[in-house]
Amino acid sequence: MATPVKPRVRSDVVFRQLDEEWVAFDPVAQRLHAMNLTAALVWEHCTGELTLQDIARAVHATFADGGDLSAVERDVAEMVERFRTEGLLE
Repeated sequence: MATPVKPRVRSDVVFRQLDEEWVAFDPVAQRLHAMNLTAALVWEHCTGELTLQDIARAVHATFADGGDLSAVERDVAEMVERFRTEGLLE
């Protein structure tokens, strides 16, 4: 059985809220990444301790009308893959 993925954001990436958006600044690439609320929630849960399913359940529970959990799981997986592609994860 494969070890579950437990994504962890890079410790040197600066994450802040600006008005209605959240941003992550990558000091290595000198890039700013804007995020909506859902992406910011996923980001905050990428601690290296939670699996993708754990993160999806946490995001799903945050919203009163979380919708279909399997759809949230797909969205979380896509966001984490985007973070990985952008080089924001360890």
